[in-house]
Amino acid sequence: MKKLSRLLWAATTVVSLALSGCGSTSAGPTNSPAASSKVTINGSLEPGAAKSTAKAAAGAAGSIGTVTAIDAATGAVLSATPASIVPDLSGTGGSFSGLSFTPPSSQAGVILKATLSNGKVYRALIASQLAAASTVNASVGPNSDAIVTAVSGALNVTGVLGDNGVKVPSGTKLADVASAVTSVSSALLPKLETGYVIDTGGNGSAVPGVTLLDRVAQAIVKTVRFTNQVGTRIGHFANVTADGSELWLCSGQGGASGSMNVYDTAAFKNYSTLNDSNQASFIKHSFPKGCGVQNVQSPDGRYLFASVDQAPKGVNVFDVKNHAYLGTITNGNTAPHVGAISADGTKYYTTTAGSSHAVGYDISGLPAKVPGDADKVLDVNLGYGSLHAVRLHPNGKYLFVGNNTWPVPSPLPSTITAATSGTNVIDIATQKIIATIPGRPHNYAISPDGKYLLVTELSSPDCEVSLPGDPGNRLQFIDISTLASATPDASKIKDIYHFDTPGYGGSHASWDPTTGVLYYSVYDTNNQGWLFLLDTANLAAATPSVTQLGSKQKIGWAPHGVLFPGINGD
Repeated sequence: MKKLSRLLWAATTVVSLALSGCGSTSAGPTNSPAASSKVTINGSLEPGAAKSTAKAAAGAAGSIGTVTAIDAATGAVLSATPASIVPDLSGTGGSFSGLSFTPPSSQAGVILKATLSNGKVYRALIASQLAAASTVNASVGPNSDAIVTAVSGALNVTGVLGDNGVKVPSGTKLADVASAVTSVSSALLPKLETGYVIDTGGNGSAVPGVTLLDRVAQAIVKTVRFTNQVGTRIGHFANVTADGSELWLCSGQGGASGSMNVYDTAAFKNYSTLNDSNQASFIKHSFPKGCGVQNVQSPDGRYLFASVDQAPKGVNVFDVKNHAYLGTITNGNTAPHVGAISADGTKYYTTTAGSSHAVGYDISGLPAKVPGDADKVLDVNLGYGSLHAVRLHPNGKYLFVGNNTWPVPSPLPSTITAATSGTNVIDIATQKIIATIPGRPHNYAISPDGKYLLVTELSSPDCEVSLPGDPGNRLQFIDISTLASATPDASKIKDIYHFDTPGYGGSHASWDPTTGVLYYSVYDTNNQGWLFLLDTANLAAATPSVTQLGSKQKIGWAPHGVLFPGINGD
């Protein structure tokens, strides 16, 4: 796979056609007199913007959403008819054409608002003069949306441009908008180009930290070591806001006390260590509410759910935008390892850890109401073991729950009829397990096209299995494409490929939806961390395969979560 600068392309071409070298406009005569007074917009979604929505949601209509044009000066919709977004062959993007409207006589920018069938909304801002009888090419996605949000703030807009009735302040000129786009883009784009690996640390002399990744060069930038936290652990997961400015990560995992910290990502660029003298430059906010492994954000980035290892345990809920602690989901006084949130942001799924239940809660009452037992919408007993991995299928109908217990207990608990060691596929509507794929799940990721569930398997930091028949340590790929159909066949959910790293225990992995590269963190018998970059394009081949890109790269101590701005960490 080529090292394409697709992130740069996506983040710049979609935002403003006034940026030097960014995007394109072309004007020319049209054949239709009726259209001669109108501008036409053709374009696409940023690479990876649709993820698995494209094929899962297209159905017979062949559309995954629509795009409308909105006047930034008035907040009014300009396009009489929205343009349909047609999915591409990858299942991770799409294109639209023929979005036409009469250019406003007094222009202050035009917002392109893409509404996907899974509820996602992305905006892009055209900040160049639009002329009648011209054609403009643009693209829309999470990067352009982050910049529109930032431009709205820079122009002192009440709300975000593109939302109902939201407009720029009276008297704002097109040149003012273009200037804001240029200023915001130069500050924001480097943050969007950065990925992160969480190096959790450990006991003794182990030093936790965060490794920075260059998503364009597909290379490690550096590892920032938390030298004032030697011998302690930080959370296994973290999340970065869509604009790339903040990283939410807790410290004190498994200890007597812990805190959720909000880091200024600029500090990671400016320093190589976090210590007592510069900690104020790193940490913008701190909530002394405990620390656990889990850290999952809602699809709109508004809420964060983080488990708490300290008594009485549970799951803390935070308001990300307002930097506020909202309360704790007691969750049977357990500290679950992982969680997942539905695409519409109304359901939160997790486990009860050692008590072996997969559970779900109605979270539609947030922020006023933090859910309790009365708001539980799912409760499935897996019978035994440590439920270490959870992931929700993109269509929201199936929950993957990993039981990494091996060997399978004998006899089985009386509450179940079949072993649940491995990946369990739960039909949420019926609350039944429809398939179990043997393995030792440590964590999950789903490919951008939604066809494959990736399972990082970990029994110990060594690929040499210790028990006869133990699935051991490996990167497991499971074909889940049947779940996107109206009538899925559970027998087609199959383990199709393993990527082995002898001598290195698998930890976490995540696909960068913009480039398609899979980042896989592992560690050796000394807990030294390493990062593999993998090309998974041939998983769909008759004989599936995965190719390593370059040599493994050294990172921090005991690495876990891999994450990118605005994308829930894996």
